[in-house]
Amino acid sequence: MMLTIEELPAKLRNAVTYHEIAANQILFQQGEPTQAIYWVESGRLKLVSFTDERMIIHYCVGIGESFAETGLYFDTYACTAIAEQASRIIAVPKQIFLQGVRESPILCEQYLTHLTHRFASVKRLLELRSIHFARERLLHYLCYQIQPGQLVVPLKQSLKNLAIELGLSPEVLSRTFAQLESEKILSRKKGSVTFNSEWLNP
Repeated sequence: MMLTIEELPAKLRNAVTYHEIAANQILFQQGEPTQAIYWVESGRLKLVSFTDERMIIHYCVGIGESFAETGLYFDTYACTAIAEQASRIIAVPKQIFLQGVRESPILCEQYLTHLTHRFASVKRLLELRSIHFARERLLHYLCYQIQPGQLVVPLKQSLKNLAIELGLSPEVLSRTFAQLESEKILSRKKGSVTFNSEWLNP
């Protein structure tokens, strides 16, 4: 469940600004003073941190999603936001949003609900990435996505973005799909995966 820009009180919607950023452009960097909470109107961004050796991708945000929520209660951003593609970003100034939360019980409840769902999704992501073998990690993800009584799992993002979400390289993800197909656990076509009913319901 996402808190969308349309659900905000008129006072907050009137305070928004828009940012056009190019692919690979940085919106804000880890450690910079927090200024706003953001929504993705178009495009896609990844939220990352850097160590001495590599870049760590926490998660990605797409159309309609908000990000940088922790910046409301901290003085600096906890990560760096980088556009994966040309994107249009909506920003609501931090202090105006906080004032709105204090003044509106409805917004406060909506925002709490939003953060609870965000926490749950990040928790699931960490659980997935803690699974050591790529085969089991991908199967766990797909089985979580499938609806009761169904065999088909829609793939709502590109394989590249799915690989990022699962903490795998695109090459490893492609090989893992091929392995599962060779084991006759599933079959894959563009936009979806279909499980073998005998494997899913032995």
